[in-house]
Amino acid sequence: MQREMQNGENRENADGETVENKSKANSESDLMRIVEAILFASPEPITLTKIARIAGVKLKAVRDAVFLLQEEYRTRATALEIMEMGGKYTMRVKPEYSVYVDRFRELDMERGALRTLAVIAFKQPVKLSELAKIRGNRCYEHVRKLEELGFIRLEPSGRTKVITTTRKFAEYFGLKSSNPESVKKFLANAAKRDARLEKYIREKT
Repeated sequence: MQREMQNGENRENADGETVENKSKANSESDLMRIVEAILFASPEPITLTKIARIAGVKLKAVRDAVFLLQEEYRTRATALEIMEMGGKYTMRVKPEYSVYVDRFRELDMERGALRTLAVIAFKQPVKLSELAKIRGNRCYEHVRKLEELGFIRLEPSGRTKVITTTRKFAEYFGLKSSNPESVKKFLANAAKRDARLEKYIREKT
C-alpha cells in the first residue's frame, strides 16, 4: 500500500488506500461535491465514517452533506439517486432507468450472491440450513453480505435461522410490492439474463 503525505496529513480513498489529500472542504457546497464524488467513485456501498475519513472532515458534516445531496437528487430531474443500504450509502441509477444501462455496468454484487438472493426471495421464508443445501457452503458468505446490505433479515429458529427479504430489497430492485407474487414476477424477468437462475426457477415452479 502506497502512502503519500501533504502538509503532514494522509487520507484514504474509497478502496481504503491512503492517498494524498489534495482538496479541502472549505464550504458546505464544496463538501457536498466531494461527498458526491466519493459516492460516485466507490465500487460498493460506503459508510459515513469512511467518507468522513476520506474527505478529512467530521462525521456530522458528512451526515449533513449526504442528507442535502439526497434531497437535491430527489427534487431535480435526474436518473440517479443516493440510497442508504444497511447503514451504508451508494449512488445508483433509479430502477426505472436501469434497463437502459444494465448492459454497460457491472453488477453491484457477484453473480453468485445474486443467485443466492434470488433463491431466498423465491423460497422465503427459508431456513439457512435449507439454503446451504441448495447453494452450498459459499451461501454463508453471501448471506453475511446480503444482511450487511439490508436486503435480508435473519431470525433464530431452533438451531438454525429463517431468512426473509426486507422492504429494502423491494425498494432497491424497484418492486412496487414485496409480496411473493410480485417477487416471482421480478425473478422471472431477472432470470432471462441468467440461464442457471432461469433453470432453477423453472424447476421450482
